[in-house]
Amino acid sequence: MDYSEARRTLASLPTRVKPGLDRIERLLDALGRPEQTFPAIHIAGTNGKGSVAAMLSAVLSRAGYRVGRFTSPELVDYRDRIEVDGEWIPEERFAEIVTRLSPGLAGADPPTEFEVLAAVAFRHFADEAVDIAVVEVGLGGRFDATNVVQPIVSVLTTVGRDHLDLLGDSIARIAWEKVGIVRRGVPLVAGDLPPAADAVVVSEARAVSARVVRASHEIELAPIHRGLDGARYRVRASGLPDEVEIPFPPEYEGENLRCALAAIRELRKAGWKIPDTAIVAGLRTVTWPGRFEVMGRAPLIVLDGAHNAPGAHALARAVERFFPPRPRRTLLFGILRNKEIGPVCDALFPQFPRIVLTRSSSPRALPPEELVPHARRWGIEPIVTSDVRAGLAAAVSDLGGEDGLLVTGSLTVVQEARPGLVEEVRCVR
Repeated sequence: MDYSEARRTLASLPTRVKPGLDRIERLLDALGRPEQTFPAIHIAGTNGKGSVAAMLSAVLSRAGYRVGRFTSPELVDYRDRIEVDGEWIPEERFAEIVTRLSPGLAGADPPTEFEVLAAVAFRHFADEAVDIAVVEVGLGGRFDATNVVQPIVSVLTTVGRDHLDLLGDSIARIAWEKVGIVRRGVPLVAGDLPPAADAVVVSEARAVSARVVRASHEIELAPIHRGLDGARYRVRASGLPDEVEIPFPPEYEGENLRCALAAIRELRKAGWKIPDTAIVAGLRTVTWPGRFEVMGRAPLIVLDGAHNAPGAHALARAVERFFPPRPRRTLLFGILRNKEIGPVCDALFPQFPRIVLTRSSSPRALPPEELVPHARRWGIEPIVTSDVRAGLAAAVSDLGGEDGLLVTGSLTVVQEARPGLVEEVRCVR
């Protein structure tokens, strides 16, 4: 089959998460167990996984290693989930691996789209002889399709209330799902966790003799500069450079940076050759689309994939710091129906006097009409649009050079806004 046929094949598979590793194990058996041919950094967490994965991949590449990276969802192109040294998996390779898997994609218990993508990624990494893979959990951790890799460092960034219908409705239960990535004797880097989550993580790690590295305790960062161009920090921790900078301005990216630096230090302890110059250069040049991504300055236009309450609160703080005064702000917002809609809206809507509501093409997208009461709670009469293209047109229609536009609520909204954004902004200017 060619690439288009491979995409259609995956589109026909279930998308809803199905707990269990039996299906991914079958797929990997058919591919010769590629995940056993490379070490991995395995990253779980409610928020911050993608940023940490991007930072680690950039640093390891600068250090001269051949690095595979598996993330989700895609933002620019379907293939950008699977990269080797920043290059997307070629269409021909993607189709070839899906073809090899096709006999096992039918039956009473077919694999999900995500499970097939994970298998394709691991086969591609093995074929490309990567030195290490940076692998982001899709959902949870314990029963996620990625939980078959051979980690040399595990990372748990945050634990918050998200995917409650699948992971459980308590912080402790969600933490138990996520800490399921821990492996015997493998260090676990943990971000700043709520007490209920921390207790579960410590207990589960102790049961398999995994040392917990508390990034927020062991890596002290003192901000030197923070602006739209990024942030520079003084680092107070042994075995790391004295100063680093990242092109991400929000304060919460400092927490992600701590996790990345703690993981790098663990790799160094294990014998990986990662010079200070690689750390500094890799972090300075890292890219991660859709995460407080500044698309324009006059007017200020930012894309951010925040889609749960912790992410929305962190984003609201960034808006207060970096956006023009409130009267000059516009929000383009759409969200998926399985999210904590009220808390997300209440975190963001008060920051904006002008709100444009929309929906992505995802079947899980919430109709924008259902968001109207949330805007009216804050005395705002929103503009309702039928899709992201119409929403973007409405959002930029009255923007002046000193105004600011935030596009957020769902990674699918951000993904669909990107292609038309440059053209729309050019029209405004």
